[in-house]
Amino acid sequence: MKKLLSLLMCFVLMFSMMPSFANETGNYGKLVIVGGALRADNDDVYNAFIELAGGVGNAKIGIVPAASGSPSKYAKMFTEDMVARGLDQSQVVVLPLLTKDDSKTEEVDESDWINNGNNAEVAKQVEGLTGIWFIGGDQIRITDVLLNADGSETLVLTAMKKMYHGGGVVGGTSAGAAIMSETMIAGGDSLSALDYGYTENFDDSSLDYQNAGGLVVTKGLGFFKDGIVDQHFDRKARLGRLAVVAYDHKSVSNYAYGVEENTALIFDAGTQMIRVAGTGGVVILDATNARSGNGYDGFLVSYIEGNDQYDLSTHTALMDADKYTTLGYEYLNTPETVVGGSMGPNQRFRDFIAFELVDNEAKSEVKTYLFGEGKNGFEFTFRNGETTEGYWGQSGAADLYSFENVEMDIHPVKIDIQRADLYTVREGDALWKIAKNHGVSLEALKKANALKNPNQLVVGQVLNIPKK
Repeated sequence: MKKLLSLLMCFVLMFSMMPSFANETGNYGKLVIVGGALRADNDDVYNAFIELAGGVGNAKIGIVPAASGSPSKYAKMFTEDMVARGLDQSQVVVLPLLTKDDSKTEEVDESDWINNGNNAEVAKQVEGLTGIWFIGGDQIRITDVLLNADGSETLVLTAMKKMYHGGGVVGGTSAGAAIMSETMIAGGDSLSALDYGYTENFDDSSLDYQNAGGLVVTKGLGFFKDGIVDQHFDRKARLGRLAVVAYDHKSVSNYAYGVEENTALIFDAGTQMIRVAGTGGVVILDATNARSGNGYDGFLVSYIEGNDQYDLSTHTALMDADKYTTLGYEYLNTPETVVGGSMGPNQRFRDFIAFELVDNEAKSEVKTYLFGEGKNGFEFTFRNGETTEGYWGQSGAADLYSFENVEMDIHPVKIDIQRADLYTVREGDALWKIAKNHGVSLEALKKANALKNPNQLVVGQVLNIPKK
């Protein structure tokens, strides 16, 4: 009897030491979706991943290097990031999943790993993990390894999803974020996406196709079921391309999510809540009432950061309780919006909407533009609607901003920018005389200077002289 009790006590003790992910509604996994450019000093993101994997004492992490062109280098870096935060090196393993050989590892030919998606031993290895991390690079390399040619799951992907649904955590950065949704954006830029849409002709010998050219959209791994995920979101100006893909895939979900760099969207499948970790935020794009004709109308855009949360079961934001509403209590009163790209103020999307619109009493609508070297461009219009709300807080001297349900329309425009010469009005000048002396028409001169009354020139006034 004593022997039986001892065995039972050992079993109870062993069970109590195992990582537990149970919540009130069962065992559910977590996702840590990082928008790329994850810094080694981002304790918020790394510590969140470790905690969700069972904590320093229990975490067992598998690294998937498939996306990277330098897999051994970046697998080593991520291992070091884990060890620096308390894990033993034995708690971190590199899963043999790659499409190409790493020239820096002469003793191993990793190109043999391309078929390991259906390797039963690798699948068994995954079953013993509490967390999986996907390194950045080219997301198509990940799906090439973990999806069969017909799009079905490989043995290893099935094992990963079993681990995830059993309470584990799946994380990844950049390409490792793009693969999370069922519909995966693999390449393209916003201007091309809006101008001519999709392409199947792209050169994957480099990563250039990810940032320029038509949209490349394919099947992802499907860990995140609530919509499409995009990454490097603000720095690479991907709102336009996400809007196109979100609209075209409304049959799957009405929502899409853009994650900024060095920032994680952390999703809890049990509570259906999203929170944010890191230095940036997450853009939430609602295409429920979006319409397409000459461009797009009817999108709603929200932004969360810091201590904000978002409930996917109701699609409502739960903003930081320490933030104050801005609409009706705007701090700013700036009637003229300056749109200057990298040379203008408020370059970040969050700052543009916050400072120019939701916390600006003088404006209920703002516009910005996207165009290249040609004459085709797009006008983005943002306005306060019936359900729009802005939120302001402060950390030290820094402003914190969030907003929800800002209305967004996107329409094509013709762009024709010409260099203008300048002329300073002198005593006795007349507009027709200035036009004649510079060889331009009177109408062109009036238009270039938005002159409502050409007879009211002021000495010292500076005029733009359009090109002939």
